[in-house]
Amino acid sequence: MSAPHDLKAFWDAQAAWSQAVFGSDAVRGPIGPLKHLAKEAVEAQANPADLMEYVDCLFLTFDATRRAGLTYEQLLAGAWEKLEVNKARTWATPTTDGAVEHVRA
Repeated sequence: MSAPHDLKAFWDAQAAWSQAVFGSDAVRGPIGPLKHLAKEAVEAQANPADLMEYVDCLFLTFDATRRAGLTYEQLLAGAWEKLEVNKARTWATPTTDGAVEHVRA
């Protein structure tokens, strides 16, 4: 078992399990996991203190990313890139638990 902080090892282990259970990436694409992710996000909203709901979302995000032909390295690089984009944006002030989006010019 890998160190708990080794996200790449988790990516690899989850990929092996998912392909064994749900079919290879060549057989099953990203749409099914994305549809399942939408359902899990609703469940996380209903139970925001339930860690396993977030874990389900992570599993499905990784699964859909990989099944779309993208790599762990691409996902991580994209996440860092998007963080910089978001930091440069102006954001509306949150007033409730509703979604907060950036200010569009």
